[in-house]
Amino acid sequence: MKKDTNILLTQLLQQLKTQNKTPLVKNVFVGFDGFIDNIKKAVKRRHEQDVVYYETLGEFAERISEARGKSGQIEFITKKIKVGGNAPILAHALGKLGVASHCAGSMGHPTLHPAFSAMNSNCKKISLLNPGKSDAVEFNDGKMIFSELSVFENYNWNYIKTSAMVPDIRKAVMSSTLLAFVDWVNLPLASNIWDGVLHDIIKPSGRRDFIFLFDLCDPSKKTVQQIDEVLDLISCFSPYGNVTLGLNENETLKIWCAIHGVDATNPLEKSKIPAVEVAGDSVFKSMNIDCLLVHPIDRVVAYRKNQVLEIAGRLVTNPKVLTGGGDNLNAGYCLGLLRELPFEQCVLLGIAASGSYIENGESSDIAAIIKYIETWKRELSPTTTNSLESYA
Repeated sequence: MKKDTNILLTQLLQQLKTQNKTPLVKNVFVGFDGFIDNIKKAVKRRHEQDVVYYETLGEFAERISEARGKSGQIEFITKKIKVGGNAPILAHALGKLGVASHCAGSMGHPTLHPAFSAMNSNCKKISLLNPGKSDAVEFNDGKMIFSELSVFENYNWNYIKTSAMVPDIRKAVMSSTLLAFVDWVNLPLASNIWDGVLHDIIKPSGRRDFIFLFDLCDPSKKTVQQIDEVLDLISCFSPYGNVTLGLNENETLKIWCAIHGVDATNPLEKSKIPAVEVAGDSVFKSMNIDCLLVHPIDRVVAYRKNQVLEIAGRLVTNPKVLTGGGDNLNAGYCLGLLRELPFEQCVLLGIAASGSYIENGESSDIAAIIKYIETWKRELSPTTTNSLESYA
């Protein structure tokens, strides 16, 4: 069965305009990272004030490869310094959408780093240690993030318990409908933290009505055993509520390789890697969760029991920012879940929130997302083939 994207956008617009009149009373808890992000562009050539940047990751990779055995130098220009980390970006994006949240993470300790004061006022911060640092070099077709993670070496559940912040975290968790656990890759002991929350707070609560969102980030540096363990850990949350795992295309393929014992770095084995839609189906079936949300740059594929949804996105021809696009997609999707929208509209709202963020360079409020959707609708002609496919 196919549904026209224009019809879906019309339905979503009606929902947003109606529901935005009613304040949302449900809360969200988000944890547990925090970074200062330096958003940079790589200079390809310069003539006085005339600067040409590397447009693609491929161009940038070729320049680095040319320096083998010779050394080299590349100029970077910092375009923006901003709040980073999946948890703060997600919490801020939710705040812009009118969702109240508690964000627990590394935002400065014992005092809050000044950069995090810019987060939306709907977010209450529980800061546990100093932030990490990242340089995000952006291109038209993606980004490369260089991170300093030493601050997180001893950041585990025991550290959080000794910081005397567990009562605040417990109160925040218990007052929340949706719990988002993000950035497993960049927190070396994230699994220990997630497991601590599960066993010390969620299980004893007796609740079975949570909504969970998990986001791992690029698992390239993780071992097969670590990936297997975190997939099992995420599945352990299912008895306590509805579980969604969000992955981009790169993450989906690398997790598929880990599950199937394929070495993606071996040229002889690369031919074994399937299309992302096939890989996503395999990852979903290997877990006990309610939804796997796979978001390549041009669409979203959502896997649920007996159903696969695919929604094409809108091409943003002049992106102002790429870092944080996935977090804003998660924010829109979470708002849809909290508003109890039809599932396909939850996914479409995620796509619209991400697209609006990338196009405008900042997290969007509902009014900006409505404007973005209206522009998208105008661009779709009656013959446009963009569609949502639903396979039962």
